[in-house]
Amino acid sequence: MFEFKITDIPEGESHLSFDFDSKHLDLELYPLKKGSINLEFRKNEHYIKVNFTVESVIELICDRSLDAFDQNIISSYSVTFNAEAEDERIDEDQAIRNIDFITNSVNIEQDIRDTILLNIPIKKIHPRFLDETGNPKDFISEAFGKSENDEDAIDPRWEALKKLKK
Repeated sequence: MFEFKITDIPEGESHLSFDFDSKHLDLELYPLKKGSINLEFRKNEHYIKVNFTVESVIELICDRSLDAFDQNIISSYSVTFNAEAEDERIDEDQAIRNIDFITNSVNIEQDIRDTILLNIPIKKIHPRFLDETGNPKDFISEAFGKSENDEDAIDPRWEALKKLKK
């Protein structure tokens, strides 16, 4: 679905949009509910440049409550396929790859997968724990029983070390 024959891509600039789901793109640890992609191709005799914006909805598990919730992810990336590229390069904004003349196609599936996965938040917090600006709300931490860090309590190991010092 994310592999395009070079001969099917018209010369100059062209656009393509379509929807996809977990049958088309496996995100391994995160269930993909739905996604859509807008592709912009620029093709000439030396290279094929693919700019894409992907919008997806994935299911995450809240780190705080272990409740499942849907996370919207919108991200963009650019891949340039070049017949004369000396080395392939990848950074956070774009990638440069060699054209695969054996299959006569360009494949951006891994780039789409990586773009979605790299935009998953590190702290997965359910929206009910976020305020209007998207920052986590304060929560009350409760302790039960006697605290181990009483100021009056002295660790017996320190007492044993003090005896050795004398």
